[in-house]
Amino acid sequence: MKMIFLVDGDNNIGTGLQGIDLLTAEDTVLVFFGKGQTLANVKKLCAGTQAQVQYLESVKGGKNSLDFQIITELGVLVGRGEADFAYVISQDKGYEAAMSALHARYASTFREVALRPSIQDCLQAAFLLRAGTRQELAAALARQYGPVQGQLAYEHLEDLFAPSPVQEAAEPSPAPENKAAAKPRKRRSRAAAKPAEADEPAAPAQSAPQDAEEPAGTAEPAAPAARSRRSGASRRRKRAERSKAEKA
Repeated sequence: MKMIFLVDGDNNIGTGLQGIDLLTAEDTVLVFFGKGQTLANVKKLCAGTQAQVQYLESVKGGKNSLDFQIITELGVLVGRGEADFAYVISQDKGYEAAMSALHARYASTFREVALRPSIQDCLQAAFLLRAGTRQELAAALARQYGPVQGQLAYEHLEDLFAPSPVQEAAEPSPAPENKAAAKPRKRRSRAAAKPAEADEPAAPAQSAPQDAEEPAGTAEPAAPAARSRRSGASRRRKRAERSKAEKA
C-alpha cells in the first residue's frame, strides 16, 4: 500500500512530521518549504525514515504561495492516478475546500485523499493493512498499543477469527460428492447391462439345433441293444431245440 504525504513546511512542520519513522520504503514524503527557509532541522526529523523524502522549495514567495503549490502537486498526482492514498499534512483548514473539490470530481481515481495534522494520524489502520503474517500483525499491535495491550489485542483477534467447532462440524463432508459421482457410474452400469440382457434370449436359439441333434445321436446306440435281445432269444431257442433232439 503506497502512501504519499505532502507536508506543509510553513505550518508547524515539527508536529506534521511525527510518525515519519513508521513509514516504509514504498512511501513518499514531499516536504514543501518556503524560499530561503533552512532545512537543517527538517532533515534531522526525516533522518530515521525509510520513506523516500523529497524537498520542494516554493517557486515564488508570498502569502499562500506554498499552499497553492501543494494543491497543484496533489491535483497532478490525482490526475496521473498516482495518489491512491495521499494526505496533505498541515493544520491549515484552508485546504478543506480543495479536498472537497477533489472528492466531488475525482473520487473514483483514489481510495483516500485527506487533510491530516500529522503523518501519524494517517496510520491508524495502515499498520494493520501492511501486516502480511501473524507475526507482523502482533508486532504492529505491540508497536501501536504497547507490548501488553498489543498482545492482548492480538490474542483477542485470534480467538475471534479462529474457526469454532460448530463451524467445523457444519462444513460439508466429501461423502455427498462421492455419492453424486457414483450415480453416473450406476447409470452406466445399467446401460451396459441392457445389451447383455438382450443377448441372453438369443443363446437358446443358437443352441436349439444342437439340442435337436442330440436325440438323433442317442437313437443310434438303441439299435444294437434291440439286436442283442433278438439274438439272445434265438440262441435260447436253438439250445432248446438241441436239448429236445438229444432226448429223443
